[in-house]
Amino acid sequence: MVLLISMLACAPAAAREAQTENADPYVMQEVFCRFPFAQVIPLDSLGGWGLIYADTYGKLHLLKSTPKGWKLEWELTNLGVKIRKFFVRDLDANGVPEIIIATVNGRILVYSTETYQNIWENLEDNFSSIQAIEVADIDADPQLELVYIADGRLYFVDGISKSKQWVSQQSFDAAEIIVGNVDKDPQPEIILNSGIIIDSRFFNVEIAWDKPFGDRIMLFDMNNDGIPEIVGEFADYSLRIYDVYARREVW
Repeated sequence: MVLLISMLACAPAAAREAQTENADPYVMQEVFCRFPFAQVIPLDSLGGWGLIYADTYGKLHLLKSTPKGWKLEWELTNLGVKIRKFFVRDLDANGVPEIIIATVNGRILVYSTETYQNIWENLEDNFSSIQAIEVADIDADPQLELVYIADGRLYFVDGISKSKQWVSQQSFDAAEIIVGNVDKDPQPEIILNSGIIIDSRFFNVEIAWDKPFGDRIMLFDMNNDGIPEIVGEFADYSLRIYDVYARREVW
């Protein structure tokens, strides 16, 4: 809760007003989309919504917006370790989103947003760490996939069966993963912030850049040619832009 209060204290006046009974989820989303460990999410089909956030102690909290203020809807307090990243996505394409959690010590857990019960965990794995994770569609089937680096190996895991579709033999190191089609072939690429781009169909390394793309990365079509570029932000607040199709740094 301390984290939530401090984040709201830093928000502009328009966002602070959203704490009242007239809280607007769109205003809240504009505030919290800038923070990697907080998301505004829908809670029901009637327009209910909430704020889900992870704290520095490895706990996950879900607050529901009500006319009388914030109400604790659910919290997860027994992980015992910090959260690497979490997502609220419809992982298995059943029309209901799940809460997907990855911890720094190698656990991946999936919780139902309807019952808040744990519906899957990677118990068969014995990972010591997860360095990076993303949830995305990499093979054009209805369900999403888990794409993550655990103990230096890259894994693709099916969102329904939770079976491993592919495990790399090569070791990789990255702090962020994004998925997108950054060239002119039909399939998306797996982009590691460490400077590696992997084809999602043939699983080969398409590009191994001689330096990282950034500490944090995103995709955006900067030149409006229909193919997004990689935008990288570094710890010194500098930005770099990479055109993967042209295979050059453009800015």
